[in-house]
Amino acid sequence: MAASPCPIPPCPIFVINLEHDGVRRAHMTEQCARLGLAVEFVPAVNGRALSEADRAVYDSARALRVYGVEMLDTEIGCYLSHYRLYERMVRENIPAALIMEDDVELSPALPRIVADLLADPAPEWQVVRLESLRPRVREPKTPKFRGRTVQTLRDGELVRLGTHVLGFGAYLIRLDGARRMLDYGRRIFMPVDQTMDRYWDNGIAPYLVRPIPVRQRTDMDSRIGARPAGRHEGQPLAIQLARRWQRLSDSVRKRLYRG
Repeated sequence: MAASPCPIPPCPIFVINLEHDGVRRAHMTEQCARLGLAVEFVPAVNGRALSEADRAVYDSARALRVYGVEMLDTEIGCYLSHYRLYERMVRENIPAALIMEDDVELSPALPRIVADLLADPAPEWQVVRLESLRPRVREPKTPKFRGRTVQTLRDGELVRLGTHVLGFGAYLIRLDGARRMLDYGRRIFMPVDQTMDRYWDNGIAPYLVRPIPVRQRTDMDSRIGARPAGRHEGQPLAIQLARRWQRLSDSVRKRLYRG
């Protein structure tokens, strides 16, 4: 008996891709065609060619206090690439969207997973991460990283985590999540995945599908580029003290979070 075809997720699928990067575009085109996914390639913001308007939304003082160092231009470009999709979702009143970067490997189960998540008429999530760069989240050994199962899917389970996810290769986001990111992240102060990971501050609870259906390719160099070694060294005392106070405040608020 022939296998039944994968359901096509009932939402737009956006793939962020630098316009000159044909290799990655071809990589994603082939994968998505094989899975029956109709995708729209969205031009990424080139961090090596930021405009003055792009730079104007970067908050250096807050970045030093929260992120601990100045952001790279490429990190700002990556942030804006995602943020502008949130703006589009609100502008076009898109109920939900699957957003992916162009250096990921997709599981054959991805279409079914997204279809199952969107079939819930009253989901409790605003964002579901489909990839993680944290080994302790991918293969948890303690309840903190294992999370709580909230929905059984045909190809895994949706879990609510009590910790940050890290990584933005693929995620499903609803319109209310996009609105919340637009409000919380209108000033750039850290990479976009870490901005979303501040669940105790932005109110976006962390959800993840496990087994994780999307993984980053290790044979594709990051378009962010290498972060310089020793970026934290030699900072003025005032910045160091502000950073310590911020970390203490975040630690307390995480323990108190009941979202």
